[in-house]
Amino acid sequence: MGAAEIISFEEARARKQWDALRRQLHARFDQWLDGLEAQLQEPAPTLAQVTETVWKLRQELTGGLTQTILTHTHAGEQSRKRAPCPQCDRLLTARPAMTRSVETLVGVVQFERPYLVVSLSPADNSVGPVWSRLRHINRTVLPSHLGFPRPRLGR
Repeated sequence: MGAAEIISFEEARARKQWDALRRQLHARFDQWLDGLEAQLQEPAPTLAQVTETVWKLRQELTGGLTQTILTHTHAGEQSRKRAPCPQCDRLLTARPAMTRSVETLVGVVQFERPYLVVSLSPADNSVGPVWSRLRHINRTVLPSHLGFPRPRLGR
């Protein structure tokens, strides 16, 4: 009789998460294959036709896979309602989710998430209400933790 293998709760959860991501990646790849099939209508395409078609569609595949991975791994960001401000420790509140497209090295990646904003009181506006708020937002609410650059505001 063989020895029983002990699996921790964390390992089981990680395996379940990975299996769910694999299913999503396979579904995304199937969508890409449907597009490839639509482009290659001939029963026996030449090597040149196949390579040209795959080359044209490659960023659609790699961008889609990247988007699927980011959507899966950062799913909590899409439903976040509040978070502490890293600059002033005030509570940031979520605005409605917005869809953004980012051109990356692997293709276009679309993501949807709410933007978190801090409410500043009139006492916090030593430079002026709008400018103070813009300076604060520039420091706090942009998704730099996902690798997106922060915009620069002129002084």
